[in-house]
Amino acid sequence: FQVSTVPEFGRIVIYTTSLRVVRTTFERCELVRKIFQNHRVKFEEKNIALNSDYGKELDERCRSVCELPSLPVVFIDGHYLGGAEKILLMNESGELQDLLTKIERVQHPQECLSCGGFGFLPCSACHGSKMSVFRNCFTDSFKALKCTACNENGLQRCRSCAG
Repeated sequence: FQVSTVPEFGRIVIYTTSLRVVRTTFERCELVRKIFQNHRVKFEEKNIALNSDYGKELDERCRSVCELPSLPVVFIDGHYLGGAEKILLMNESGELQDLLTKIERVQHPQECLSCGGFGFLPCSACHGSKMSVFRNCFTDSFKALKCTACNENGLQRCRSCAG
């Protein structure tokens, strides 16, 4: 696990979840995603339900700004902006539009044809089983090993849409 060291100037990073267990959290994540889509700006969504490293990264980033993480969490230019309530207030007051002037625009927001907009696909090596098979050439037996090509959910980053 490493915290992203890529400079985030001119970028929006949103930490979300796609788990619908806590309905209000899921709905707030959807709301924030829709607000940025309506502004037609390019943003990177880090879904902590699909990759636990994003959750660790979020904890580390929120610890540095002394905030408890409550999804969704938005960072613009690498600076903590806030959650759904703050984004909604800024959107209604026009402050958000002013912040987004230097962010890259997207002409037609559309989902990736490969992953459907999730940014992850089942592992090409283990097909999502999280296991690979090793054959012992001396005894003709097989041994199951943890796949090293994917994350804990059997997923890999989509090569078509994820940078």
